[in-house]
Amino acid sequence: MANSNPAGNGDGGYDPEAIKAGILQEFADLKHTVQSFGVQAIKDGTWFNKFLMSCLGSYERKVMEQGGAAYLRGKYPGLPTDAIAGKLCELAEKNAAIAGGLSGATASAAVLTAGVGLPAAITAVMAEVFYTVRLQLRLAFDLHLVYDIPLAADDPEELTRLFAVVYGVKVAEVGGLGLKAFGPEVARAQLFRLIHGNTPLIQAAAGTVLGPRIAKQVTQKAILKTAVPIVGVGISAGWNYATTRVMGARVRHGVRVSAALREETRRLQGQIGRNEQAEVAVLEGLMALALADRNFDDKEREVYLTFLKQLALPEEELQRLAEKVNADLDGVCAALRSIQVPANRESVARCFCLIAAADGELQAAEEGVLARLLEALGQEHLLEEQSELAKRFRREDGAFDQALFAAGDVASRAGAKVGEALGWAGKLFNKDKPAEADGSALDFETTMEEKTNEVILAGMERLTQRFAAGELSQVEYKVQFAVLVEQLKR
Repeated sequence: MANSNPAGNGDGGYDPEAIKAGILQEFADLKHTVQSFGVQAIKDGTWFNKFLMSCLGSYERKVMEQGGAAYLRGKYPGLPTDAIAGKLCELAEKNAAIAGGLSGATASAAVLTAGVGLPAAITAVMAEVFYTVRLQLRLAFDLHLVYDIPLAADDPEELTRLFAVVYGVKVAEVGGLGLKAFGPEVARAQLFRLIHGNTPLIQAAAGTVLGPRIAKQVTQKAILKTAVPIVGVGISAGWNYATTRVMGARVRHGVRVSAALREETRRLQGQIGRNEQAEVAVLEGLMALALADRNFDDKEREVYLTFLKQLALPEEELQRLAEKVNADLDGVCAALRSIQVPANRESVARCFCLIAAADGELQAAEEGVLARLLEALGQEHLLEEQSELAKRFRREDGAFDQALFAAGDVASRAGAKVGEALGWAGKLFNKDKPAEADGSALDFETTMEEKTNEVILAGMERLTQRFAAGELSQVEYKVQFAVLVEQLKR
């Protein structure tokens, strides 16, 4: 990645000792950043969003000044995009492992060495956390750039969701989208929630909840892997390596899907807008596929949002279309047959295929729905290509998803040692309290803004569930949802 490996020349040159020295210098610099945030920001997790925005903005400026994607490609002349992406991931994984090993040694030593103050120890832990977050942020940015799907520095929502997935924070729990039932009402409610919930105001509110949750998860794991001697340097390095590898795999998967969807939706733009029935049918068909297994999960949500983004319809148009959605499969198929232009029929069919294949698997229920949709479009032959398409998008991070929590599992088996680690952190976080205060547990805090937004977002999800269950009419849903949106503005 740009400036993450000053000693590497892009063609295989890699000096571990020079890298170690560089990382240690970055640790030293980042300690000042940690101290500028203070203990309170670590306790309530508010450092994450601020740090993310600051790093993303400054890094974007630096990379663009150096030439952007051309600069990254220039470091690996002659290599195709996938190979360059692989090199970027490999470099980041190496640096993450080295950083984890260095932190595991230095922070553990700080804890065990008499006379070393607790603030110095927690600063060492958090400097490594900041380093890893920044490293993974830069990797995500570079991968998006090299695949020509750039991240916007002023819109960190996608990046926040990436960190949430990698660190085990459920996006669906912030604002819901977790309905399990299936039917026309559920499909309409999900689409309403997806479109209404994808506004800048609600994204920002969700960020105030997601960001601190990610921060607390990262901080707790960092404390466990560095403050418990039995966990050791190896696990610390392995945790950093695993999370960085998962980040790279997730981004590469996402940009491949985005690029493929972009190609098909570009063909649709300027054509599908002339046929409202077709517009609604596409949204209905996509939702029918997403809900085929009776679960609209985070992966399907991401792909659906990607399609809506690439389709580039105005928000008002999407909301108007959502009111007409009724995911009755017979009705959807009848509407699809109204699409007359052969090229549009093929592009819509390929979008359906991409949605079904995007998670790298083809479930029987999805295959059944997809077969109906393709038949209605006269594109049944595409079903024969579906297995290969799913294989193309199969994520590379399956094994690492399991390894991701290895440090936590090992630390948990360490028994009493975990209590020592949490007690160590608790004493730090409560250092200003009276001596008799209980410092045996890591006491994270929640800001009033986070609490308030969490309640409002949960209220939005309850409205979606009631709408899906038929307890609210469409008009009642929209009115009550608007009330909650107003509460977010206060």
